[in-house]
Amino acid sequence: MSCLVALACATPTKDRPAGSAPSTVATSPTPAASATPPAAARGSATPPVASSSAAAEAPPQAPTGAAYVGCGEPIPHARLWDETTEGEVLDAISAAKVCAAEHGRKLLLEFVAPWCEDCQEMAKLDETPLVAQTLRERFERVRINVGKWDRHEALRKSFEVHALATYVVIDPKTSKELAKTTLEPITKKGQKLSAEQWAKWLGSH
Repeated sequence: MSCLVALACATPTKDRPAGSAPSTVATSPTPAASATPPAAARGSATPPVASSSAAAEAPPQAPTGAAYVGCGEPIPHARLWDETTEGEVLDAISAAKVCAAEHGRKLLLEFVAPWCEDCQEMAKLDETPLVAQTLRERFERVRINVGKWDRHEALRKSFEVHALATYVVIDPKTSKELAKTTLEPITKKGQKLSAEQWAKWLGSH
């Protein structure tokens, strides 16, 4: 088992996660639907149609949620931080193992959270051409959003995840853990990580 750097985004206190403070997003209240449409709309023969661009931007859906989109499919940027249930993640791991075994790839579990600055930085590295290609060719990825350390406790304990972002490489045929690393290129001084370094680690497993 190998690890690039020491732990960061570590297990937080009860009241607040460590590392970056969890971000909050203000949302506008949804107006209540009118029981009676406006007079102009009642006589309209053509209902409004959603724009094709909006439809194209909608991320794909999967039975396993955002944890695993499908065999050989990259996780859409818009769904990197979706929360998933325990059942969805377990189903995702099972499906990803099947695909990885069939195509000669490994399973990569990604323990992350949206409040974690290191996780945000790693997400940017994952989208660089070099890293994206390495991930696509070598792994089936299952993304596990741990929330404010209040989600997926059983999996975190199973893989001894105490800090973020943590990556675990698993043999899909034997379920054996092959490697694990925790990366903190932002919160750990002097631990900045390049796309080349990350791709090299991925390529060695």
